[in-house]
Amino acid sequence: MKRSFIVFSLLVAGSAFFPSCNKDLKDDIKTLRNRVETLKQQNSGLGKEADETEHLLGSDEPMVAVTNFGDNNNGTRTVEGTYKFKASDSRTQRMINNGDGSYDIYIERINEIYWYEGAWVAFRYKPATKEIINPKSAHYWDNDFDAYDDRARYDSNLYPNGVTINITVNNFNPATGDIALVVVSSATTEYTSNVNSYYVPNQGKPVSTRLTFSGKLKLFTRD
Repeated sequence: MKRSFIVFSLLVAGSAFFPSCNKDLKDDIKTLRNRVETLKQQNSGLGKEADETEHLLGSDEPMVAVTNFGDNNNGTRTVEGTYKFKASDSRTQRMINNGDGSYDIYIERINEIYWYEGAWVAFRYKPATKEIINPKSAHYWDNDFDAYDDRARYDSNLYPNGVTINITVNNFNPATGDIALVVVSSATTEYTSNVNSYYVPNQGKPVSTRLTFSGKLKLFTRD
C-alpha cells in the first residue's frame, strides 16, 4: 500500500530505537514453521501437535482473495492472494452471540506480521433465517510499483449505491465455531467515483472481489 514519505521517515526513525523488533517477530514465525515441518516428518503420534501448531499460525485456515479492477488502459488487472496468518486474540476472528438469535461475524487473515496485505469480511448473521445484515468486505495488498491504490473496500456506509456484497454461508456451527463461506463483492463506477480514492484501487473504474474461507472462530457473548 502506498505510504507517504512522512510515515516512511517515522518508520526509519523508529527502527533506530527498535532495530530487532521485526527481526524477532520474523524469527518467531520461522521457528514455528520449522517446528511444523519437523513434527510432520516424525511419527504419526506427533501429528496432533503439528496440526495444533499450524492452527496457532492460522496456516490451516487461509482466506483466499481474488480482486479484478479496471485499469487506465481499458483493461483489467487482477490481484490474488492467499492469506494465512491470524492474531491470537479477537482482532482477526470472532463470532459474537448477541443473545437474540443473531451473531456478529468478523474474519480477517493477513500476510505475515506486517499487516500490509490481507482480506476481511464482517456481517451480522441470523442462522435460523440465513439473513445477512450490514455486510462489509475488503482486500488490501502491497504494490508500490504501479499507479493504483492497494485496496478494495465494499461498504454501503461509505456510499450507498453501486455496491453489492453477496455472502453464502455453507457451514455455521456456533457450538464449535466452525464456519465456511464465500463472499462475492462488486462495485460499479458510481460507487468507486464517490468513495474516497483510498478505498478503491482505481477511482471511477469497476472492481470486484471474491473471498473464500473455511475455519473455526472464537465464540464470544455480548454483555
